[in-house]
Amino acid sequence: MISGYAQNFCSNEALMLFDQMVAEGFEPNSVTLASVLSACTRSGCLELGERIHLFMMEKGIEVGVILGTALMHMYAKNRAILAVQTLFVRMCEKNVATWNAIICGLANHGHAEEALSLFQKLEKEQVVPNDITFVGVLSACCHYGLIDVGREIFCPMKRVYGIEPKIEHFGCMVDLLERGGKLLEAEELIKGVGGIFLDNIGTASNLTAC
Repeated sequence: MISGYAQNFCSNEALMLFDQMVAEGFEPNSVTLASVLSACTRSGCLELGERIHLFMMEKGIEVGVILGTALMHMYAKNRAILAVQTLFVRMCEKNVATWNAIICGLANHGHAEEALSLFQKLEKEQVVPNDITFVGVLSACCHYGLIDVGREIFCPMKRVYGIEPKIEHFGCMVDLLERGGKLLEAEELIKGVGGIFLDNIGTASNLTAC
């Protein structure tokens, strides 16, 4: 029910119900907490997310991969980038979703250089990126205008990582090229993938998911 309230932007009701649950001695488990944090992320309900984080600290609940990543997504959605970075540093165990949370969070909120630096660190630590990782780093390139870096990241996606570029990746690259004045190259990229853009997006100006 708390998740439902949060997901439907009823933050006051969600907060009241969470406080009532705790006051009556019902302690939510990790699955429940992760579910509510996910709802907070979708709705941008920072106050409830912070309340849950405080509850976890007061109860000594371990911030493992699932809860830590959920907290990072919640803080990133609410532009609390310092909190995202602090959680990332303190987490002993991380998976690719954890890396994605911080890379995409940084990229989406004007910290492109840090996002790209973390992508390099991810590779050095031999964490295998996935398609979401590449959306994040290509978005960083797009916001920072790094055409050459974007090409270096985009081109080996399938060859090196076995990841077939999706509409979001092509969209980031087209947007990056267009912003950099590389209109012919952007047009060639669109032609190279055929009707995928026309069928799903319509025009090159609407391609980007970055």
